[in-house]
This record gives sequence, structure tokens and C-alpha cells, in this order.
Amino acid sequence: MNELGEFLKSERIKKGLTLEEIQEITKIRIRYLKAIEDGDFSVMPALVYAKGFVKSYAEALGLDGNELVKKYEYLFQEKEEEAIPNIETTSYKKERRDFSQFFLTLKKAIIVVLIIGIIGYGFYYFLIQVKKGLAPIPQQNQSEASTISEDKTNLPQESNVSQPTVKTSIEKVAETSKKIEYKVVPFGESYKVEISVPGEKCWFSVKVDGNVVYEGLMTKDMSKIFDVKDSITILMGYPPAVKITVDGEELPTVQTPSPVTINIHT
Repeated sequence: MNELGEFLKSERIKKGLTLEEIQEITKIRIRYLKAIEDGDFSVMPALVYAKGFVKSYAEALGLDGNELVKKYEYLFQEKEEEAIPNIETTSYKKERRDFSQFFLTLKKAIIVVLIIGIIGYGFYYFLIQVKKGLAPIPQQNQSEASTISEDKTNLPQESNVSQPTVKTSIEKVAETSKKIEYKVVPFGESYKVEISVPGEKCWFSVKVDGNVVYEGLMTKDMSKIFDVKDSITILMGYPPAVKITVDGEELPTVQTPSPVTINIHT
């Protein structure tokens, strides 16, 4: 790591920039910038932040961030392999939850079918007894029939009542200083998540349904829309500059000026 950090530090000094000035440009805290120059990535909140911070740092110096990260990709390889089991564990938990939900739904369906069958058999048995003359047919006296008829006549006419609008709902289920989790119930088969930057700038890494679809720096008034079927994970370098909406429903702005992960799932 020292080779990469020394290279960036050397380029910064050549351009006459201080760490404070780099922090102002990238919105990355000085402790992380210094960690990059020292080759100590253990203080980073996550591996993807390390790669993103290096990319943003390089771009602030006028370098090709993507090319630099690619050149030193081997330095991140070991930590990436360590992160794979966590992803597999999460996937296993989701499959197990879906399997349990399927059997719960099947159990409810069987109970409903049994109830309908019992009621239907009881009605059929009653009709058979009536035909045999063993069960009396309920009679309705004239006064009761007259009263019911009058009540029906006096009933108000049904009016066209507008149906409530069905829309996507979202609920916060967990929150820590570094991660916020939301559960969404979409109106359709998928839902749309829009990320915009009304503030100055922010670095992002976005993963949709298990695949990384975007990594980079978004500046003021930029926005991106993602079509999500199951889950989306958004890593933000400077959350106060960011606005996120789910099917038009705006999420509360995160005021913490340090990196935060937002996970939204069905």
C-alpha cells in the first residue's frame, strides 16, 4: 500500500496542495486521506470506500482515478475475498426467509380450503335432508317480509366512492451510525430509486440486486435513477449533500458528515 500512498502524496506536493484543500475538494475526511498516503487502509469503514476514496483523491489531483485503481487492484484483492462469505451468508438468510414464508402461505391456503369444504358439505347435507322431508324449510312470515321489502326500498342509492390510491410504502427497520436499513413494499413488480445531489458533491457506490451498477463522484444537481426488483445498497461518502427518493417518496436526509450505507430491500 505504501507505494500507492507515496505516489499520491508526491503528486499532491508537486501541485502545492494540502490535505485540507484535498478534503475541501473531495469531501473526504483528512483521517482517511492521511490513511491512504500512509498505506493504512484498516481505518476505512469498508473496502469499497477505500477504492472510491483513492479514485476521488486521484481525480482531485487531475489523474485518471479509474486507471490508478485498476493498476493497484491487486492490493485490494485479499479484502475482497474476505467480503464474499458475508454476501453468501446474507443470500442464504434471504433464501431461508423466503422458504419459510412460502410454507406459511401454503398452510394458510390449506386451512381456508378446509373451511370452505366443511361449509359446502354442511350446506349439501342440509339440502339432502330437506329433499327427504327430514328438515323444515325456514319460513318467513308476511310482516317480516313486508318490513324487509320496505327497508330495501328506503335504502340510499350507492354512490361512486373513490378508491384510495395504492402506492409504494417504505419503513425504516434499523439504524446505526454507519448503516440505515429500510424495508419497502412496492406497488408494482419493481420500484425506482432516484439519487440526486442538491449539495456540492458526493462519492457513491451503488449495488442493485447484488450487482455493482455505479461507482463515482456526483457533483451538484446531478441525479441517477435505478430500477430495483429486490434490493439496493447505497454507499455515500458525504450524506448531507444527498437526496434519495423511492417511487417519489423522499427519505430523511442523513446529516452525518462521514460515510454511511443505506440498504433498501423488499
